[in-house]
Amino acid sequence: MHRTEISVWTPATLANINVGFDGLGCALSGPGERLVMRRTDAVGCVNIRLIEGADLPLETSLNVAGVAAQSLLKALGNPCGLELDIFKEIKPGSGIGSSAASAAGAVFALNALLNAGLSPDALLPHALDGEALASGSRHADNVAPALMGGLVLCPPRGLPMSIPFPRDWHVVVLHPDVAIRTEDARKVLPESVAFVDAVDQARWLGVFTAACYQDDGALAALALQDLLAGPHRAGLIPHFEPIRTIALRHGAIAGGISGSGPSTFWVTMTADDSAQVAHELKAFMRHEGMACDIHQTRISARGSRIIE
Repeated sequence: MHRTEISVWTPATLANINVGFDGLGCALSGPGERLVMRRTDAVGCVNIRLIEGADLPLETSLNVAGVAAQSLLKALGNPCGLELDIFKEIKPGSGIGSSAASAAGAVFALNALLNAGLSPDALLPHALDGEALASGSRHADNVAPALMGGLVLCPPRGLPMSIPFPRDWHVVVLHPDVAIRTEDARKVLPESVAFVDAVDQARWLGVFTAACYQDDGALAALALQDLLAGPHRAGLIPHFEPIRTIALRHGAIAGGISGSGPSTFWVTMTADDSAQVAHELKAFMRHEGMACDIHQTRISARGSRIIE
């Protein structure tokens, strides 16, 4: 008997992770986004019934989840119609994969609802159709880990590749209550970079990858150098330099801008250090009169999943 309804949960993600601009991302254990999808008799039609937690368009062609679901539904031969309820726990413009969670969750849900049996690699192009609506590009560094979980390397050509992630990392994510659109954050980036910076960035990515395969969390953190995007985007992030100073002073061993911002991420090696960093950052933001969300989380091996 065919399912008529399914609920899925898709994690927030970190993209770039300093050392892998446009090519590296990971899934987090939280926060996440819930999507409920129902089969309808309106063949080929995707209807978004409600969205809670964000002011986003219900019109299918203007909604990331709607575009992704429509793309996959068409590829499957439009066997039915769909109705979507979206519960946003990841704020749009946060830099931790809000649009990617919607796109990945939509195609994962449809694949499961119809028992289509497609792999994450096969689902990815349809999720990217939705992600492109929000970001203006088809970079997979948020969408791939949202679907696949874990730490994912996205080459310029070919399919994303899962690589081991540091098991001893704890991550604090600070999201100030401002929004930065990916398209706007890309406008501050230069069209070219110094040759020496490109070479050094490649070296650091090599060190990071080797450290992950050696399960050396401290070395992987040391390799989180951002020579290409971070220096240009730091000015977009409210209080970035004092936030960085506070995090590193109270237990973080590395960190930087998550995706296009405004969220920042801070790596610690223990839960106690993670709690201390979160406490100090929250106190600083309160002192500055700026609302924020702070998440104490970890890299998660699981991406989109069915929930009951």
